[in-house]
Amino acid sequence: MSSKPVPGRFRQGRAGNHAPAPRRRRRWPWVLLGTFVVLGGIAAVGGVFALQALQVKDDLMAAKSQLTSLTDAYKDGDAAEMQAIGAEALRLTTEAESTVQGPLWGLAAGIPVVGTNITAVRAATEATHIIVRDALPSGIQLLSTMSPDKLKVEGGGINLVPFQEAQQTLPELKSVLAAAQTKVSNIDRGDLLPVVDDAVEQLSSVVDQAGPLLDTVEQLLPIALRMAGSEGPRNYLVIFQNNAEIRATGGNAATSTVIHAENGKIEKVEDETVEDFYLAGVSGWLDSDLPDETLALYEEDFDRNAQNFSRTPDFPTTAHMFSQLWEQTNGTQLDGVISLDPVALSYMLAATGPVELEDGSEINGKNAVKLLLSDAYEKFGTNGKAADAYFADVSSRVFDKIASGSWAPTAMIKMLERSVNEDRIYAYFPREDENALATEFKVDGALTADNTKATQVGIYLNDASYSKLEYYLSTTMNVTCDAASRTMTTTLTMTSTVPGNNLSGYTLAWRNPSMNLPRTTMILDTLYVAPPGSTITAINPADGDIRRWNRDGAEKGHPLASRTMLLKMGETKTVSFTTQLPEGELGPLEVRYSPTVTQTPVTIDASCSALFPESK
Repeated sequence: MSSKPVPGRFRQGRAGNHAPAPRRRRRWPWVLLGTFVVLGGIAAVGGVFALQALQVKDDLMAAKSQLTSLTDAYKDGDAAEMQAIGAEALRLTTEAESTVQGPLWGLAAGIPVVGTNITAVRAATEATHIIVRDALPSGIQLLSTMSPDKLKVEGGGINLVPFQEAQQTLPELKSVLAAAQTKVSNIDRGDLLPVVDDAVEQLSSVVDQAGPLLDTVEQLLPIALRMAGSEGPRNYLVIFQNNAEIRATGGNAATSTVIHAENGKIEKVEDETVEDFYLAGVSGWLDSDLPDETLALYEEDFDRNAQNFSRTPDFPTTAHMFSQLWEQTNGTQLDGVISLDPVALSYMLAATGPVELEDGSEINGKNAVKLLLSDAYEKFGTNGKAADAYFADVSSRVFDKIASGSWAPTAMIKMLERSVNEDRIYAYFPREDENALATEFKVDGALTADNTKATQVGIYLNDASYSKLEYYLSTTMNVTCDAASRTMTTTLTMTSTVPGNNLSGYTLAWRNPSMNLPRTTMILDTLYVAPPGSTITAINPADGDIRRWNRDGAEKGHPLASRTMLLKMGETKTVSFTTQLPEGELGPLEVRYSPTVTQTPVTIDASCSALFPESK
């Protein structure tokens, strides 16, 4: 039976005959077309992904812009606007987070090199959404309750309720930040593109800083509430240091006010206890317990009159003397001593706005220093009663203005920070945890026990002419080093701009005539305080201008040298001290000085960088 040939197909025949070879179909156009289709699909998918990536970027940037505007809404006290901002930020981050969870992002994450960056963007977006979704609502609620109008209390003070509510919210906020931090910390940044790595770094920095900040707030807020009288009444002494009669930490501290704080409400204490305290201070009734070696470093009136308690550069010692005088006078204990000078007060008035005085004039941020430290003395001269009445009126009205809370908190905080940076505000509290707060905010004014956290050096000034001439004093500080010999030289330059001898008798120097000196000459006790463990090796001029007044010793472990300098009207003088530094590693260099009515520029030469790598 013969087989029939299959149409279109050739087979091998008998006797070695071969059929023609099978014909190949022409497939290449279809392959090429398929390739184009696949590539086109990939391009389309890539295009969609690129659009999504741009949208995510736009959403996150818009959310950031929204959050930035929260500050303005808070300043305006607009709770509705803050809620609207929060809602819009949440919408934007929700869209961004939904996008990065899509299938395209999952596929892209598996692509070598590119995938690492995609994963980083996803994690950063998720972390941002966690913060906005879980932390922002509570944060906005807190801001709403802490608006300036809600922080005020009738009669003066601060409403503590918002801060007490904040205590309950802090654990939740910390938990949210911890979740966001986990997302960010798991990002492998080794192969990230610079633009992606920069974005991740910004987010990581915010999260890393916010965590410790919340820890600090959680730790310090309960202490601050107690200090405001949340658990019982508190009494604080506020002293005003008059830079026109300069002292180590500011100036003559004869003027003071006692503040009573209870459950946030604050008021001045004006009764016989305050009057008795004042009389004790000016009459020299303090029975001091300071060691003789400390008393020997200063003039004999150091512990005799309250106006001289600030001759020491160690503010805790000053505070101790005032507290001891109060206890010896009234049989009770103060809860703290706070110090500020008229320059700090002028900064605060810049935040509160002007205050009208009894005579119809006003005191404000621009005229306060001149008004209090010069004009008043020229106006009243030696008429002490008139001057006292004027200062009492100013003190009462300015206190009422500040206590009213009728000012922007952010502006006030900025002014207080400026005062702290210029060494114009100090505070001491007898309770250890509360004084730790003063240390945390760098207002403790304490001489350090060692050089671990900071290497302190300073040149301070104490008026010795019994005048108000230092209103016309300006100073600069300069520090140079010799790393090879481990020495440091600190120089103070002083300039007098006293305009003439036609100033009031109260402004001109009272002591000078007995020393045959013009009443326009400043007599300044320049007090050098060296770092603990160091040795003072040279002083220029070696004996100052009055050799018999030289004093040398140590206070709180710091070597100390006092040299008296005479600064004539219109004269500029320098005094310098060289110190052999102790062996071993030193903390950052901290240069301290007595604040004057003007700024004190401080220059630390580059030669000190080898000894103090973190000099400040």
